Amino acid sequence: MIKNINVIQHRNILLNKINQQNKQINYQFNQLHQQQFNQELKQENINNQHIDVLNELNEERINELNIEFGLKKRLKINNFLKNIFAEELYKYALLEKNWILATGIDKNKYEKAATQQNDKVNSLQIKNIQTAFGNDQFTYNFYRTMNANNKMSYLEYTFRNILSSNDFICKLNKITGLELTKLTTIFLSKYKSGSFLSPHSDKGNGKLAFVINLTKNWKPQYGGVLHFMNDERTEIIDSFIPSFNTLMIFEVPVETGIPHFVSHIAPNVKYNRYALTGWFD
Repeated sequence: MIKNINVIQHRNILLNKINQQNKQINYQFNQLHQQQFNQELKQENINNQHIDVLNELNEERINELNIEFGLKKRLKINNFLKNIFAEELYKYALLEKNWILATGIDKNKYEKAATQQNDKVNSLQIKNIQTAFGNDQFTYNFYRTMNANNKMSYLEYTFRNILSSNDFICKLNKITGLELTKLTTIFLSKYKSGSFLSPHSDKGNGKLAFVINLTKNWKPQYGGVLHFMNDERTEIIDSFIPSFNTLMIFEVPVETGIPHFVSHIAPNVKYNRYALTGWFD
């Protein structure tokens, strides 16, 4: 019996080592794939001085979106990016290691690297956030990166340039009529079980907010749903479930903002909710 147990233990140890080696090989392969894609992207930019990563929005489609936006001052565009670029952004999110825990209570922000070294202090902060949420204070708890503080990948550099381009901003103006002139902020967010963003208005962040969803296999019951509220913040008037490769835009009135929130991610959800978020002004 003892011999059999030792054999099983030895087998489990070997299997564990093999699994770890496979994970490392997959990670190295994905890193190499990303480097190759960045190089190809860079070369294409050099050759063409322009990279076509957005699905075309012709004048007819822009006019349709203008009418739709005028009804509620928000809309969702499906298949926003070329599929190959959307997939690369998704891989970028999956492989990203430099996440920052972003939390806040009212105007007090707490941001700290999501590292093993900070696990204890970050866990304590998350508990404080949960308590404050129960007291109806403005609170949030998610992870973010891509703040341009560190060296950018060429993928990120390219995408920032495209969203900042006169061509893209011109199309947004034709859709929204907001006379936008610049991209002010963009970051990559990750919501996992327990993450949320309580009701707020985005007042002062910009005239137009956007969310580019990079989430796959999502279901409404997982949470992480973008909800819009009435001015009194007593009712939900519209909701958008994360869907891969969609662009969500909504006007942020200068004087009042627009009440909205992201619902809690349910416990034990194995997927993460990834999105590129930001504002134009």
